[in-house]
Amino acid sequence: MVRKNMPSEDDAFFNIAHARWVIGVLSMLIAVVGKESLLGLMLRQTRREIDSLIQDEEPIPAVQRAARYRDN
Repeated sequence: MVRKNMPSEDDAFFNIAHARWVIGVLSMLIAVVGKESLLGLMLRQTRREIDSLIQDEEPIPAVQRAARYRDN
């Protein structure tokens, strides 16, 4: 029987690519409603929260470079 590598629960819970897409959509919405409107302020805060999640989930650049060398 062949075992498939199933993604962990954390991988399925937060997808960095989708989060970046949502940030782009939020940026477009902010441009439509205006930065200083109440809705614009709420959308900007949401965008900041998602951006901070992305930064927490991304590997540190130095670790990422080391992983590339290790895989070669």
